[in-house]
Amino acid sequence: MSATSMGAAQAQVPTSCTVGVNCPPYSCEAGEACLYYNSIESGLNGIFKQHGDIADYRYSSTGQTLVFQISNYGGEGSGQPVKNNAAAVWNRSDHRFGVFYNSSYNCSVACQSIPSLVRVNLNSSLKNNNASGYYY
Repeated sequence: MSATSMGAAQAQVPTSCTVGVNCPPYSCEAGEACLYYNSIESGLNGIFKQHGDIADYRYSSTGQTLVFQISNYGGEGSGQPVKNNAAAVWNRSDHRFGVFYNSSYNCSVACQSIPSLVRVNLNSSLKNNNASGYYY
């Protein structure tokens, strides 16, 4: 696998809103891989939409802290850092998507490959232990 860091930009979200009324429509769209704060069974609340490869979920390419946003399913976890807080991934892209325990796509401790068009909980080694991710 090879990776090229492309960064990811997240739009600003209101600090509070009513889901379905005045919240931005944050849902996982076709062509995206999305990380969720909660597992599938707990409801896919906080969402992080990843548009490119990210070598460290701590900061964006512009130095901003990457955080979960309010999703169409709810706001639990919104505002929390993405690094070490993801529980599930929905890969709606046409490529495989990898999540890594370490930054810089290092699989020496743990990693998980998510096939195209699949929604899964992260395995026990990666749940709340995610540091980087990329498409391949």
